[in-house]
Parts: sequence; structure tokens; C-alpha cells
Amino acid sequence: MTHALPNAAHTSSLMSHRLHFFTTFAQKKVMKKYLFLVIMVCLLNIATTAQQRLITRGAIEGELYMSASWYVNYYEADYLAILHITENGKKVEINHSMEYQSPDAGTGDALPMQAHLIMADATPGVVYNADWYMAYDEDGQPYDYARLWFSDDYGKTWELRDTQSWKKYYYVTNSAGIIYRGGGGVYKSINFALDFFKEEGISYWEPCDPGLLLGEVFSAGAMIPYQGKFTYTYDDFKTYTQTAIDSQFMFGQIGGIFPDVFRGGLPGEVYITSPFPGNIYKLSFSADTGYHFRVVRQQQGYMHFMSDRKAGDFYIVTQQKIETQQPWGWYNRMCVEHYTDYGETLAGIYCHDLTREGVVTAVGEIEKGEEITVYPNPTGGELRVESGELRVESVEIFDLMGRRQKAEGRRQNVVDISDLSAGMYFVRVQTENGIITKKVVKR
Repeated sequence: MTHALPNAAHTSSLMSHRLHFFTTFAQKKVMKKYLFLVIMVCLLNIATTAQQRLITRGAIEGELYMSASWYVNYYEADYLAILHITENGKKVEINHSMEYQSPDAGTGDALPMQAHLIMADATPGVVYNADWYMAYDEDGQPYDYARLWFSDDYGKTWELRDTQSWKKYYYVTNSAGIIYRGGGGVYKSINFALDFFKEEGISYWEPCDPGLLLGEVFSAGAMIPYQGKFTYTYDDFKTYTQTAIDSQFMFGQIGGIFPDVFRGGLPGEVYITSPFPGNIYKLSFSADTGYHFRVVRQQQGYMHFMSDRKAGDFYIVTQQKIETQQPWGWYNRMCVEHYTDYGETLAGIYCHDLTREGVVTAVGEIEKGEEITVYPNPTGGELRVESGELRVESVEIFDLMGRRQKAEGRRQNVVDISDLSAGMYFVRVQTENGIITKKVVKR
């Protein structure tokens, strides 16, 4: 089965916070709780299949759902949330919040839902969440139970729809009410997971992302080391085709992180995200069902990506922990980058502080930190990027409408904008520590 690691960067940062916490607070009860969190996050990342993501597109254009650890008070608890993102990232609502609880043995279905693997139906307001809890068999050996939760009010209230022994994976389609379950065969529900029945005639099953038609699925995986394959089916893998993907678009598994595939907004459109050596991630696009690809974005660090239902639109989501002192903990600052025209236009960057008091939003371009200096400003032609000790990976120039005007490759610190018209521009600098946006005036 194809695997993915949708929140690898988030996990590394989360673990460092937790270990720091252990050295400060030694209460056994609290340590047990957070140790469970570290262990489970690691296990879930290792064993997560491609469509099992922390972010998914909604039923309408410009809509996303996301599960996140959004607020932590080190004296009290870690809070998880189901986020409803609308208006292409301009608006974020915490539709369901819960305290993280260790999946201890014996809790069974009494364990409250834990926000984890999020999936959206083609029906407006319908969203699923899959989580696991731990139990023991007759010999005292631990194993996992899989649970599938259902909401029809945009993630505000939830109902347990399916419970299975051992770990199972769920897979939504682009049709209302239809969802699959893997593990020990392929099972299908046509009534929003109320009942599942076994699908016959499927000997191969590698779900990644559904196409626009019922039964259509796109999948990506490794054929041989460093050589990718693209799999396409129109009948739920009863029959399928496989084509090779050039190594410049898909490198393969690196450090436990696997490539992932996403459908576009028109028939045959496919995106692939893939890790490459040097902690580089590429986003590639195909308009002909995977026969030909081109790179549309490249960046340093993990790419948290989701395509939109609208053709040419997609999102890159970044998260940052903002530490607080009273009380001691952190909250999540989430930024949604909205791209149109298949990555040629940056339509907006919308950042949201998910604090305990509520969502605080800053709409528009975000200028982060003083680690980067862009000069001279104003300039008549040559533009230099001074980064100090930070490594610059790429520099892009956007006009006020968000249309990309210039793009310089990795570690290029000088950009010639003499051919651009006079006016104000945004300079988007990708560094080893993230993205920094600056304003510059062209004379």
C-alpha cells in the first residue's frame, strides 16, 4: 500500500516541545499522558496511508477541513480541533475542540473522539474523522481499534459510525455517501458509513485520491528505488493502468516520507508532491492523467498541500507554534497560501492565530521577522536579498494582483527586475526556516 506522512515537520517540532516538557514537569500522571502522545504521533506517521491526511478539500470551492493540535497549556492539557476553512483561507472556524486523551486500554468506545485523519464527502457539511484506540488481546498483547466518526454539520457534532478491530483505513470518493474501508478485503458503504459490504473482484487496492467520476482513483507509488509509478483506474481497481514517473518529478520514499497524489479540478488533472534529497519538496502537475508532468512549485521543507475543486487552484498550509508564558504553553499560527493559475498566481496569504480566546486573523500578505533584508528599496533594477546566516532557497516576485513576475532558483540572492513596470511588488523568499514576504518598490 502507498504510504504518506502528512504531518512530518509538525511531528518533529511537537516531539521537541514534549521532551522539553518532560525535563521540567516530572509528575507521573502528566508524563504518562504526554508520553502516550509522542508515541502515538510517531506510530500514526509511520503507518499512515496516502489519503489518510490531516487536511482535505470540502464539497464546495474554496473550502477545506483540517485536524490540528491548536492550543497547549503545559499545566493542563493539549487541545485538538477540527477546523473549517472557507473563502480560500480567509476564514477559519474551530468547529469542534477536544482535549487530547491517551488511547488507554479498556476505554473502548467510551474514549471521546480524537481529531486525526480527516475526510470530506461530496455532500456539503458531511465530514469524516478516523482515529484509533489501544486495547489488549487474550494474551495481553496490545492492538489497535479503528473508529470512523461522521458529521453532517461541518464537523460541529459527531456520531460513531464504524468500529473495527486492528488498524483499518477509510477512503472517501467524489460521490455523496460512498466510502470504502480497507483491511482484510475492500468494503464499501453507500449510506454514509451506516453499513459496509464486501466488494468482490478487487485483487489490487492502492487508494490515494478519487477522481471526479465514481470508481475513478489516482495513485502514486514506487516501482523500483527512486522510480515512481502512476496508477489509474476507472472501476475501483478491477482494472487499472500503470505508467512510470520520471525521477525529476517523484524521487520516492525519503526518511519514512512518501510521495502523495491529488486530483485537480478538471478530468485528467493530477498533482504529485514528493520529497527529494536535501529536504526539498516538489509539486508537479499533469493535465493528461499522469502521462506528462511539469514542476509547478519547489520549496525547502515539507509541503502541506491540498488541491481545490476549482481548476488551477491549490493551497499550501504552514503551521508555527507561538509560545506563551501566562499560562506557559503555545498556540498554533496557521497560514494558508492560496494559489491560482496552477501556481502562477499567489492570490493571497491568510494567517490565523488559533488562541484559546478564539481565532485571530490577519488577512493579506504577511511580513514575518527581520531575518531577511531586501535592498535597495526602492530599486531601478537589481534587487539583492541579504539573509545573514539563513540559507535562501528561492526568490519570487509577485505583483499586487498576486501574479508571479519572476522566479529565481535555489540559493539565488540577486534578482534583476529592471524589465518590470514601476510600482509595488511582493518579494517571497523561501529560506531554510520557512517563507518570508517583503514589499519592494520598483522605480
